[in-house]
Amino acid sequence: MITKELLRTIRNDLPMRVMFQRLGRQSPISKEIEGYFRFQCPSCGELRATVNPKNNLAHCFCCKRNWNNIDVLMSMDWDFVAAVEILQGWLMEHQRSFPTAYP
Repeated sequence: MITKELLRTIRNDLPMRVMFQRLGRQSPISKEIEGYFRFQCPSCGELRATVNPKNNLAHCFCCKRNWNNIDVLMSMDWDFVAAVEILQGWLMEHQRSFPTAYP
């Protein structure tokens, strides 16, 4: 079942960098610039989507669009339910790898 809490956890607790690593070659172009994780905005194509490390949400400083993990996958033609399921799995793996970050 997809709950509000699950969606919040996927959006906020699965680092976008981890999602991009898991996507591999399928992911949009991304890189660390000036201490921030940035990626090619799926909307405008500019490398200006910057992830806010405090809330794990991205904002494109070119087209002004906001992005979260689910939005990025859906922009790549993933179905909402499939995107949530794969991200939930990646989140669980990430939490197992870094258990001290999650009480």
